[in-house]
Amino acid sequence: MKYLLPLLIIAAPAAAAPLAGDRARYDACVGLVKVDTARAIETAQAWRIEGGGVGARHCLALAQFQRQDYAVALKSYEAAAQLSETAKDGQAVALWNQGAEAALLAGQPEAAVRFLSNAIAGAGGISLSPGAEAAMRVTRAEALVDLKHPADAAADLDAATKLYPDVRYGWLLKATLARRMGDLVTAEAAILEAAKRLEAKADVDPSDEADVQLEAGNIAAAQGKDQLARAAWLAAARAAPDSPAGKAANTALIGD
Repeated sequence: MKYLLPLLIIAAPAAAAPLAGDRARYDACVGLVKVDTARAIETAQAWRIEGGGVGARHCLALAQFQRQDYAVALKSYEAAAQLSETAKDGQAVALWNQGAEAALLAGQPEAAVRFLSNAIAGAGGISLSPGAEAAMRVTRAEALVDLKHPADAAADLDAATKLYPDVRYGWLLKATLARRMGDLVTAEAAILEAAKRLEAKADVDPSDEADVQLEAGNIAAAQGKDQLARAAWLAAARAAPDSPAGKAANTALIGD
């Protein structure tokens, strides 16, 4: 599936804390996930059959994710999140969010939107911080683009950048989507904001710089500003030549 950025903006999900009474068993199960994934799955399944609840299902989901069985993992996340909501243990939001990551990797954006909508709504009575909600809205926007709902995606990105202006990739994705929708005024304003926030960072990842410069070049090209476009693409290619954005910029320069 095609996302706004060359790479998915997600990472392997971190563990959510289990119920206190299951901590030792949960820790032992999770400890197997990376060292012996098959055994972790067997352990989690046995624990689940014994009535292990949220902790067992979450360990199972983590192991399935580690094995890259994303379609199966998202079902385990869903089961864990639903149990968590019933138990009101405070883990549901994290589990829905992690399930959405598995859904995106499984190529099921509709499930990702559903899971993230549950998380953003504060599943299990959890209040989200502005930063957490903004990050989830950015990810949901990616899934909405994949489902060909650009207006809904744009609304999520608008909300995300207002809630938490420093949300990772928020301004960049807003610029990319606006350009694709033909709104070059919004696209230019958003990419300038992305560049400003990148410059304010003490330690800038070269690939992030390449992403912003690539999109700046794309927007300039769409505006007919060929010299600006070429300068931005050159900057992207120099910042991170081996990154997806750097390679895309080189391709743009060749075709320019």
